[in-house]
Amino acid sequence: MNLDYTIGLHIVGFLCSNNGLPATSVIMAKSFGTSPVVLRRVLSKLNQAGLVETKRGANGGCVLSRPANQINLREVYEAVCINTQLFARHPENDGVVSEVLGDYINGFYEQAETTLLAHLQATTVA
Repeated sequence: MNLDYTIGLHIVGFLCSNNGLPATSVIMAKSFGTSPVVLRRVLSKLNQAGLVETKRGANGGCVLSRPANQINLREVYEAVCINTQLFARHPENDGVVSEVLGDYINGFYEQAETTLLAHLQATTVA
C-alpha cells in the first residue's frame, strides 16, 4: 500500500459523501492537503479503472461511476497501485535454510495478502 492508495480512498470517500454532485480536483486536493496535480494523477487511474467519471468544463468535476455500495476497496487498490503484491517475496537461493525460510516467509505473506485483499473486497466505499 502506498500514498496513492490513501489518496484514492480519499477521492472515492469524498465523492461518496458529495451525494452525486461533481467535485473538482482542486476541492478534493485541498481537503486532503495535497496539490491538485498529485490528486489528478490518482484520479486518472481511478477514471481508467471505471470507478469515477470526470466531466470537463465550467460545471465539471468528478463523480463515482456507480453507487458507492457497488465499489469495493480492493477495486480502488488495484486501480491505483502499480504492484498489487503487498509484500516483497523472499528470493530463491540455494541452500536448505534459505529454501525453508523462504517457503515459510512467502507462505506467511501470501496468507496475509489473501486475507487483506478479501477484507478490502468485502468492504464497499459506502
